[in-house]
Amino acid sequence: MRLSEGQRLVRMQYVSKEVSEALVSQITKGFGIDVNIIFGDIDIVADTPVEGIVAIFDDEPVRIDAALNYLRQRNIAAEVLKES
Repeated sequence: MRLSEGQRLVRMQYVSKEVSEALVSQITKGFGIDVNIIFGDIDIVADTPVEGIVAIFDDEPVRIDAALNYLRQRNIAAEVLKES
């Protein structure tokens, strides 16, 4: 996958019971970052939904870093898979 300047491919994983609001909406509204979801899945582990999203974050590095830190503070695994 080829990314444009300023984009990062990010994988997020979290337990649904711990995340009440839509992540993409929070990131977009809270940090002004464009987020394009390219893949999502849900697995059930011990009767608990574990969700994953792969998305492209598009903005200035400092804003993307702030959004990633926000996610991690909320116990959401946020891993940068690729950077432009």
